[in-house]
Amino acid sequence: MGFFSWECAKTKRPVMAEDAVRRSPWDFASDVVVLFENGDRISGQYDGYGGIVGHERLLADRPESSWRMVIRKYYNNERFEDLPPNRHEPNQGYFWDDKDLRKIFQVG
Repeated sequence: MGFFSWECAKTKRPVMAEDAVRRSPWDFASDVVVLFENGDRISGQYDGYGGIVGHERLLADRPESSWRMVIRKYYNNERFEDLPPNRHEPNQGYFWDDKDLRKIFQVG
């Protein structure tokens, strides 16, 4: 199985795979908060394969309607019900070039 990802539920910016942005100006884009319909919440680095580091395949094995993912930098204590469903990220959270990421995240 290859990479896949979603857009941040709050900003619609790409949630990046940890390996794609490690030690770069936009490494923050893989640091996420995941809110669940039942009120649970976890945070950590998105691994690019449907999991948060330490929580293998956490999202891939759950219905997308049961969680919301937000890039932590943009999270401001929203609740699950405050956010729209995540949309799939067409570049899989991995296949972006530096020029596009600078524009999207306004870094550098």
